[in-house]
Amino acid sequence: MITISIEPADNGVIKFVFDDNVNGGGEEYTSRTVYEFEGPKTRSNQIKFLKELVMDLGLSTGTQLDANELVIKSQWGSKYKPTEKELKLKISELELSLKYYKSQIQ
Repeated sequence: MITISIEPADNGVIKFVFDDNVNGGGEEYTSRTVYEFEGPKTRSNQIKFLKELVMDLGLSTGTQLDANELVIKSQWGSKYKPTEKELKLKISELELSLKYYKSQIQ
């Protein structure tokens, strides 16, 4: 049986994964992963933690071939005021997406 334990740390969390029957051979396995939630990589570390937790739990998130794929990502807050450079980048990304979707119709 796999057991997952999450403990708070000063600057993030520690995730423990215990498996008492690795590959059906009866061997024990323990992994410990520290996720730092402070500093310049805060959001990317939070996303990594959530993605790995979903995988450890064996949750089905779908694939790129499914109509409904669960995607964990970050995006602008509704009251965030982006810079002009950020807006131009977002517009170009959206134009590429729009071009892709239009090509799917033809």
